[in-house]
Amino acid sequence: MILVVGSYGAGIAVRVPRVPEGGETIADSTLNIGHGGKSSNQAVAAARQGASVSLLTALGDDAFAESARTLWDEEGIDHSAVKASSGSTMAGVIIVEPSGENRIAIAPGVLDDLTPDDLEQHRSLFAAADLVVICLEVPTPVVERAITLAKENDSTVILNPAPATSLSHEVIAQVDYFVPNQSEHEFYVREGYQALPTQTVVLTQGVDGATITTGDGTETLAPLPQPQVVDTTGAGDTFVGTFAAALDAGEDLRPAVQRAIVASSLAVTVAEVIPSIPGRAAVDDALTNYLHTN
Repeated sequence: MILVVGSYGAGIAVRVPRVPEGGETIADSTLNIGHGGKSSNQAVAAARQGASVSLLTALGDDAFAESARTLWDEEGIDHSAVKASSGSTMAGVIIVEPSGENRIAIAPGVLDDLTPDDLEQHRSLFAAADLVVICLEVPTPVVERAITLAKENDSTVILNPAPATSLSHEVIAQVDYFVPNQSEHEFYVREGYQALPTQTVVLTQGVDGATITTGDGTETLAPLPQPQVVDTTGAGDTFVGTFAAALDAGEDLRPAVQRAIVASSLAVTVAEVIPSIPGRAAVDDALTNYLHTN
């Protein structure tokens, strides 16, 4: 079983003909309100690859919260450990350019109320989890306790350090798989963090594929280019969730990363996050072609 610890938020996406300058108003934009939050997205990606998934996050007492529960029911994700609080569910405003590039601003809402004590109340989930996936859209003490609690229960830990935030290097060192993108990786290099030889770093590089670094060396795996990029918003989360599901299913590191590359490449061809996350059959088909050419 995979336990995902972190965030859910409403995604408020505005597709613009171009990014406005300071003080400028641009018309001819389109609006979509959908599901977001890195952890929820990752949970959906893992579930669509066939994994059994539980999610631990926090919701407010608004319409976004009810919509989230409906989504998780439809995707078969256990959300019995989700904390219900009085206040606003996290929301992110996403500006999407015609190229598919995006800019995101987040209002955390009740996610800021999540505490390490909330994790302690669900020790049984950590004990039952084979693999725990954690992102950084929740308070730092929650992230660090989630990592240590997972290791206390002998779970494999994937840390997606997004958005990049200062963490205890001693705690990061307990992570089995450290999965940053290029900018996040650069942040932790500047912070002075150096991965241990026993730790695996999977650096996601978008159109340049992904680079795996272990104590045995470094290997870069090819991307799966797409003729048209529509929206990159959910690609990173699709990668992480798919990678987690592949490891949970017993795949070795290299094929797990290849599957994640393919899934995230498919995701950029569809607008909006949840609709863009591919199912297992679509990934299987595309993976066959990918492996034939790489």
